[in-house]
Amino acid sequence: MRPTLLRLWARYRTLFKIAFFALLALGLYLGMRPTPPPTAYSWQAAGYHAGGLFSLTILSALAFPHWRWWWRALFMFAVGVAVEYVQSFHPTRTADWADIYANSGGIAFGLLCLGAYQLLTYSGKSDRPPR
Repeated sequence: MRPTLLRLWARYRTLFKIAFFALLALGLYLGMRPTPPPTAYSWQAAGYHAGGLFSLTILSALAFPHWRWWWRALFMFAVGVAVEYVQSFHPTRTADWADIYANSGGIAFGLLCLGAYQLLTYSGKSDRPPR
């Protein structure tokens, strides 16, 4: 199963890179565009932050499989912090620590999913997950 899946991913790597940079550009645009004055913080906003960076983390693994996990984590964290930093200078936006925590949660969950996938598929002993 593993070689077939890796060949399939390698075949579509260019599309994964396009999707990664398109989602990154969309996230940067939505994070830095002017909006109405902020409302009270809600769980829905945290879900958007976590979901966006979770998706970017997974797409980065498909587009750039040779990145080490810590490089992936640092890059994704830097993207989230950069958006919050730019928002701190915009008159209708506010930077918030809760957004950074939500971003970090999405990145951590994405890295955990990638690690679990690698643990289950690359054990080398059998196709069954380790006990």
